[in-house]
Amino acid sequence: MSKISVLGIMSGTSLDGADFVKIKVSKKNLKCEYVGMQSFHFPSDLKKKLLACAQNEKTVYSLSAIDHELGRFYADCYHGLKGKLKKIDLIGLHGQTVFHEGKKATLQIGEPSYLALAAKKPVVSQFRVGDIAAGGHGAPLAPFFHQVVFGKKNKTVSIHNLGGISNLSLIKNGKLGLAFDTGPANMLMDEEIRQSTKKRFDDNGRMARGGKVNTELLIRMLGFKYFAEVPPKSCGREQFGKDFYAQFKNELNRLPLNDRLATLTELTVQSIAKSYQKFCKPYPSEIIFCGGGAKNDYLVKRLSDELSSSKVTTIENLGWPTESIEGGAFALLAACRLWNIPSNLTQSTGALQKVVLGQITDLLPR
Repeated sequence: MSKISVLGIMSGTSLDGADFVKIKVSKKNLKCEYVGMQSFHFPSDLKKKLLACAQNEKTVYSLSAIDHELGRFYADCYHGLKGKLKKIDLIGLHGQTVFHEGKKATLQIGEPSYLALAAKKPVVSQFRVGDIAAGGHGAPLAPFFHQVVFGKKNKTVSIHNLGGISNLSLIKNGKLGLAFDTGPANMLMDEEIRQSTKKRFDDNGRMARGGKVNTELLIRMLGFKYFAEVPPKSCGREQFGKDFYAQFKNELNRLPLNDRLATLTELTVQSIAKSYQKFCKPYPSEIIFCGGGAKNDYLVKRLSDELSSSKVTTIENLGWPTESIEGGAFALLAACRLWNIPSNLTQSTGALQKVVLGQITDLLPR
């Protein structure tokens, strides 16, 4: 088939839930067309289990059971999709990352067999392991999509995702020049909100906006070794989860909640700004933010202030919903697996060679 409809499913480090994103992909030039999306929140009990898995708090027996429970959740969500979103040829399932250490090991759970049976279509999953086998970090993988869809001739642009983790793709003249994880985006802010209130996140950064940054604590946080590492590099809860938070918990707890959120927000802002200053050459003329953090007005304003030499905008101005990009990326990667097209960018992951990513689960005869 020269043109297919693909459903990409992404659940990120923020653990909010799963985004189901449908795109159409042409084989000839990999042109991608956004069709629609629908999001589903994790039930609170499943969310707690997934967080415990990501924090190495579950036994292998429990992890196996949760792997299947999450697989059934994805299948149930598929049944709950509206209208045209179900009419697809293929599914790309990222799964939920519960462990990731670049160049060594990675684990995404959410057994794909349930989804393959529910949709009666092939499901491509386990995208990251092929890149690690080829000597790479296994992340970030979305830059392939960024390059294909948003690369511009004669311009240097950055597609910057603000999920639980922050990552950027620097695209020069339509080709990826550099891509890496800069550090936390929403992860630490969301953790603080969850521990201190009944909310899931700081809506539009209202609480952080009303707080005062503790400069001394911020400087100590920015001294964390990951920020000084040279790309390619990737990170997750292993670097910026409970262990990182615990290092500064006592000092944070001495501050009012608004000040804690202001300080953690500024950690995201400054770590991103310093990443552009230290590693991005040439500096992008335009930075396009996507992901859940792009909906945080205060965060985007602070980033605009610090990145003022670039035009700062959000992906919605290009016709893609803020939270559609990661799902769209894994839909494209699934199409590439079907067509045997290598889709890891070695300048992004550090892999020694290009490989075809993903493993296919197809339970029904064709």
